[in-house]
Amino acid sequence: AEAAGARTQVANIVSGIAMLGVVLFLTEPLRHVPAAALSAILLLASVGIFDLASVRWMWRVDRTEALLAVVTTLGVVAVGAVNGILFAVALALVRFVRITARPPDEVLGKVPGLAGLHAVDRHAGARTWEGIAIYRFDGPLTFFNADYFRSRVMAAVHRAGPRLEWFVLDMIPISQIDITGIYTLRELHAELQSSGVQLVFAGRRTEIIDWLRQAGLYEARYESIVYPTLREALRTYRRMAGERDAPPLDE
Repeated sequence: AEAAGARTQVANIVSGIAMLGVVLFLTEPLRHVPAAALSAILLLASVGIFDLASVRWMWRVDRTEALLAVVTTLGVVAVGAVNGILFAVALALVRFVRITARPPDEVLGKVPGLAGLHAVDRHAGARTWEGIAIYRFDGPLTFFNADYFRSRVMAAVHRAGPRLEWFVLDMIPISQIDITGIYTLRELHAELQSSGVQLVFAGRRTEIIDWLRQAGLYEARYESIVYPTLREALRTYRRMAGERDAPPLDE
């Protein structure tokens, strides 16, 4: 119907009436049609619904997605529609878990001429502030990526150097924290504090404070290490540090 230019549900009614007419009046003549001819009709229909241009576009955007589409198509051909789709769903879940287990992360800094904070690794001219590191973890913090998160945080701490005083964690991309994630944050807080580094949270301030109250983990001292935005945390640190030699923060 789509190939014929159908635009409304009337096309489905017409198709249904046509199929009913074939079943009632044309089954006898159709039994003489060779199976090869019926196969050719099915193959032609399959070619018509295969969108090669979309696959090429997917390849340019995300090669893994393009390969998943091709594997799904081959799976449907090899083992049938239901089993092929189930196989594709399983592959998609595996890919999702892999992405969530190793999400991208970045240290943020100031790029001359650009407002806001940006990934240091992606901008050659990016500069950071002495004594403070701003870190972004683009994914939820759960049991299957907590160890990875901890190792990446500690790597960022070591790269910041011995004069690090504040380690600011951007909470906006962290959409969920499970029990293992909570324990990981508590252990990181204690470990960093023992090294003279303060773990600070920026973003979702009201949500974090309310959640701590509901979980029975709230302490008054947390009010001073949870900020509504990264910029507010950075301003506070720079005021405390006496505006040391650092790139300016756009207001």
